[in-house]
Amino acid sequence: MKKLVHIADIHLGASLNNADRLPEQRLFLDWLCETLLPNEKPDALVLAGDLFDVYYPSTGVQQVWFDFLSRIRREKLAGMVFAIAGNHDSPSVLDSTRGVLKLIDTHLVAGDATPDAEAVRIPCADGGFLVFAAIPFLRSGLLRTQGGGDARDGFARHVSEAVAAARALDPDAPLVAVAHTTLDGATLLSDAVSERGRRAAAVGGVESVSEDAFDGADYVALGHLHRAQSVGGREWIRYAGTPVPMSFQEAESFGGKTLCVVEFDGGAGDPVRVRQVEIPAFRELRAFSGDPEGILAAIAAWTPAIRPAGKAWASLSVTKGRGSFSETCEKARTAIAAKGAELVVHSDDRQTPLRIADDTPLSVAAVQALDPVALARDRLAEPDLRLSEQEREELFALLQEVLS
Repeated sequence: MKKLVHIADIHLGASLNNADRLPEQRLFLDWLCETLLPNEKPDALVLAGDLFDVYYPSTGVQQVWFDFLSRIRREKLAGMVFAIAGNHDSPSVLDSTRGVLKLIDTHLVAGDATPDAEAVRIPCADGGFLVFAAIPFLRSGLLRTQGGGDARDGFARHVSEAVAAARALDPDAPLVAVAHTTLDGATLLSDAVSERGRRAAAVGGVESVSEDAFDGADYVALGHLHRAQSVGGREWIRYAGTPVPMSFQEAESFGGKTLCVVEFDGGAGDPVRVRQVEIPAFRELRAFSGDPEGILAAIAAWTPAIRPAGKAWASLSVTKGRGSFSETCEKARTAIAAKGAELVVHSDDRQTPLRIADDTPLSVAAVQALDPVALARDRLAEPDLRLSEQEREELFALLQEVLS
């Protein structure tokens, strides 16, 4: 039997409104190395893109990545690590380490690789082989060139050629396609209430591509969408999802996080078995929304959990009701802190008379009726200003001096 473990979208170095996620990500990688991989003993660990959260990760974040890969090699936790670049990854940064990583059995595909370069065959513990067609996040220019001006057609052609090149390496081996993209039949993450504003863009300006592009593959290991799911009723086409929720919306809407263990009993064209393995929650993320009274009541009834990464984090969204947003924030922050948790995201999402479209005229009387103190306090509380509590209070005090 041949086996792989499929994960994606680690986003090493990500933050949540300036709150560092690296402790949770370290815990996930430790759990993977201490619990899952030793028990599963996969022939390959597949990472389907977005290895880092930004193009140029810090030295400390890169050190976490290299320590993880070297541990897998040192402890013989997987036959090979197989990774592709996602849209958050810098092809040049990843390519600069590709040659060295080969020495520790890590195969990395980044940048505008040709379909032939994306085809790889690896040996398995049972004496057989797996072949891979690894398609990293691709630039729009390349896709339009390959598709005669149409990026969607270019993506389908690129995948078809990569799959054909992989199949030519070993016609009898199971073929795994790895890609970082959005497929037509997938369920997207709505970014309307996502504090990170993560977009469900696919490749090269293409909103989505057809899952039919991967015909000929025995398993398709996908990254990019953060919800774990199969696509189009085909259990062998799967998004692994994020191992650590990247937002409060993900934590609330997606349920527990999972990864995929894929087993191949036969050869090319034979059915595969896919198991979803639950990933522990390393920190509690709790979202509170509604009117101020309801939010404060829900916080009072909340018993936050202390998990391996430490205290729970909370978000606050006032969507209805009246009252000062800043006062609601302060009451909520105090109540949350008293429970040993921390408020890290807060926003006033009410549609109030103060939130008027730029093209809506205001009468002199309407302007005169606005309370400048209330306006200033509510504006200073907005998260996009990225002000500390001390900075907010100092600015508000200066305003009061001006008005007095």
